[in-house]
Amino acid sequence: MTVYLDLIWLLNFFIDYLLIALTALVLKRRFKHVRFILAAFIASFIVILMFTPFADLVYSPWFKLIYSALIVWVAFGYERLRFFIQNLLMFYFVTFMTGGALFALHFFWQTELDILSSFSPQNGIFIGSSISWVFVLIGFPLVWYFSKQRFETIETKKIQADQMAEVTLFIDHFEIKTIGLVDTGNQLLCPITKQPVMIIEGSLLYETYSEAVVKELSQIAEGKDELLPETEKLAHRVRIIPYRVVGQASPFLTALKPDKVEIVFNNERYETEKVLLGLQEGELSADGLFTSIIHPKLVQGPVLEKLA
Repeated sequence: MTVYLDLIWLLNFFIDYLLIALTALVLKRRFKHVRFILAAFIASFIVILMFTPFADLVYSPWFKLIYSALIVWVAFGYERLRFFIQNLLMFYFVTFMTGGALFALHFFWQTELDILSSFSPQNGIFIGSSISWVFVLIGFPLVWYFSKQRFETIETKKIQADQMAEVTLFIDHFEIKTIGLVDTGNQLLCPITKQPVMIIEGSLLYETYSEAVVKELSQIAEGKDELLPETEKLAHRVRIIPYRVVGQASPFLTALKPDKVEIVFNNERYETEKVLLGLQEGELSADGLFTSIIHPKLVQGPVLEKLA
């Protein structure tokens, strides 16, 4: 059997580099390409060792542990023990994760007949299914990219979760509860009163005022002549804010003046009457995690109560 050792080594080199790069991406480490290339070279050199008299040594668990520690040390250096252990464990994690994903992808494309034949006895010995290098060459970059995207999604969700708050809107003796995202990018203020504007999905008010009333309120800036009686009752609360909302043609945002708004954020309760509720016709979160966007000023004032 012909073994193309140079091609096997080259493929391992690129795979090892991508694993080190993924480790750096997940842990937010600085990209040091020279160190990463050197570490990938050391990692891939184990392929050469497998064809030497030291092959038995390569397969021993303690050698693998020391060798992987060397790879991580070359790639990221050593600042302190905790930093090093974190790098090493994450390197193991991304390696096992991508390797497991490749095996899963491999068996996903196999039929029942392929799986049974792969475990048929050869010379009295059961041999498992092998993964071709072509499959690895194509599949690994896909798995790597998928893993990178999933890590970024998890990080985004975590950041959002840290900025979530419980919100209660008080309007006309009604209490409307929702989940809001504290967004430092939301700096929208009423140009006249300078009160912060909190964006909410119009659908939050459907049960209280009906969908027809809320939609009419959202379009009130267009100068409609006749309004529903229920809409006219809310007219004194309406404010028109110059602001173009994504997905809406009008350069104005309809806002309502609530009686007050209560926010629970980081186990602290805030309450204010100096706020406006901007009505957004569409969804604010594609996955429904939040239905309002909180102006940062609303959680920077005096704390009404500490809940923990």
